[in-house]
Amino acid sequence: MLMTIADEFTNRWPLHGDPLRFTAAAAALRAGDAEQIFGTRFPGEYVMSSVARLLEALAHKIRERADLGYEVVSAATELAEHAL
Repeated sequence: MLMTIADEFTNRWPLHGDPLRFTAAAAALRAGDAEQIFGTRFPGEYVMSSVARLLEALAHKIRERADLGYEVVSAATELAEHAL
């Protein structure tokens, strides 16, 4: 049986992340010391704030009950766990 890309996406179960966990991880990243983590302030400071913004945006979309793909939520969950 030949599956198309559309079939692959329609047969998936949605994964719902934890918006509170994402928001907490974003706060931890914002409060973190980029120099201690990356060995230099720049570009680590920008990376940390960008990842924090991404996690907050995903948390917002999850609260709106938006259907985010499995890969998106899974990656955000991994990022949040590493940050916390």
